[in-house]
Amino acid sequence: MPFIRGSPPPGDWIGVDLNTTGSIAVVAHPASGGVVMLGEQPEGAGTPERCSGGKRKALRAARDRESSARGDLNRRIAREIVKMARNLECGIKLEDLTGAGFAGRQKPGAPLLFSRRDGSFFHLQNLLMVRAHDAGVVIALVDPAFTSRCCNRCGEQGSRRGKRFTCPRCGYTDHADVNAAFNIAAAQGIGRPAIPAPSHRQRG
Repeated sequence: MPFIRGSPPPGDWIGVDLNTTGSIAVVAHPASGGVVMLGEQPEGAGTPERCSGGKRKALRAARDRESSARGDLNRRIAREIVKMARNLECGIKLEDLTGAGFAGRQKPGAPLLFSRRDGSFFHLQNLLMVRAHDAGVVIALVDPAFTSRCCNRCGEQGSRRGKRFTCPRCGYTDHADVNAAFNIAAAQGIGRPAIPAPSHRQRG
């Protein structure tokens, strides 16, 4: 798939770590060392709430408004990431989380349960694929195993406490999602180097 502004230099990618907690998307560009954290998950997002009677309708309406607002935020984030890639003349790498269901599964190498309880996560992933395709930016999917647990500097398996990553070998410490984004950018593709536009596009 060609780039609008030519092919990127070999190995020039931004890695995007998508999350269901904390920043919605963390973008890292190893060539420059740049990091951008986009969006914040609202407090209590995805938390079930029991109610009855008229309160149920009010809760449903509130959730609809929240879903609409999150959809708008996802569109802004997708536009921003694709704009970064075009400005840097590089490709975008994402973890290959498609087609596996992921309900009740744990993201390999991650300490927290990673599920599809928040459909907006996958809405954002799809938006990124579509917008990147339309802009002529290549997206590569990488194996998600251990992107959150291995040090992006030396490759040693580190430890996480909440969102803090620490490497026992080289002493590197950073936000865990930043470490993951750098790992994603450096990872090899896994046989799906370019994502064509889906037949049923989600636009906005």
